[in-house]
Amino acid sequence: MVETYPSYVPDLESVRPPLLTVSGLRKAFGTRHSQVTALDGLDLAVAEGEILTLLGPAGSGKSALLAVLAGAERADSGRLHLAGAELPKGGHAIGRVVTDFAPKTTVRDVLAGALKIRGVARRDLEHELGAVLDRVVHRGDPDTRVLELPTHTQLLVAIAAEAVAGARVVLLDDPLAAIDAVQRDRMHDEIRAARDEFGLTLIVATRTPQLAMGLGERVAVMLDGKVVQIGAPPEVYELPATEQVAALTGPVNLLRPEASVQLMAQPASFGLRPEKIRIVGDDHLVAADEVLAAGTVVRIDYGGATSRLVVRLDAAGATVQVLRLNSAVEEEFPVIAGQRVTVVWPRRHAVRFF
Repeated sequence: MVETYPSYVPDLESVRPPLLTVSGLRKAFGTRHSQVTALDGLDLAVAEGEILTLLGPAGSGKSALLAVLAGAERADSGRLHLAGAELPKGGHAIGRVVTDFAPKTTVRDVLAGALKIRGVARRDLEHELGAVLDRVVHRGDPDTRVLELPTHTQLLVAIAAEAVAGARVVLLDDPLAAIDAVQRDRMHDEIRAARDEFGLTLIVATRTPQLAMGLGERVAVMLDGKVVQIGAPPEVYELPATEQVAALTGPVNLLRPEASVQLMAQPASFGLRPEKIRIVGDDHLVAADEVLAAGTVVRIDYGGATSRLVVRLDAAGATVQVLRLNSAVEEEFPVIAGQRVTVVWPRRHAVRFF
């Protein structure tokens, strides 16, 4: 029996009205005789004010969904509703962030253009522009060329422009791909701040589980043009619905039936996260909920804050990864490659796949 994990945020659709609903969305590309289905009857509800991340591999339908929502592509069938009404064609209620600015484009150009889209009169433009600049992270010279700004600031200017133009929902497709690793965690906070400042709802597509889990209040995992699981990050990570979802959301050990019969006394496949496994000494007192397994350390990969150990178990020759924290506190004894070890994990952390 697996443990249930309470959401770290409430069920957003129950406490906030759904702003955007997608029903039975279908989209195929190609000719009549050679079509590729990008969206296959997709259903989705996005709560007002939330940050929803779409996680999936290339070809899962993330970009196709954003293109349809933004109006760049027309769905073959299905319905889109914004605030309970059919999504208007050609409006600006849904904005898609684009950061391929022209070389000479300035911050003023970007934001003034957005204000004009919203219908701000020329005589009020300078006043409105000053007010917007006070709300954007970039508070320097508005005549600075956008491409001279740091990449992460360019992204924030682009988000602000969509908000200023009147967008209620803003779409971002892999927004941190060009941003260095040092800035990425900081950008989570910056994007949240922009959401709060402008009262936006954000939908962020990514192939990176760290971004999906770190930024999203909910994560929608997409495969083959459908949402196959949706929930708060801890729910999706700790209780993946399928092996594919488990692999997409982070490192996972898959225990096949031949090994699980010996280890879990069940002929089924199980998913077990590397951080749930510990290496223990011979004096370890086994708890009722624990599974013990003997094996040999094959390899140790040092990763700074953590080390990844590859252990080949005696049970059916299964191989598992063990994640150890390289802590200043010596709570765990040293281990070297080739050493015989005993590993242990709580039975409740092994998720059974049917």
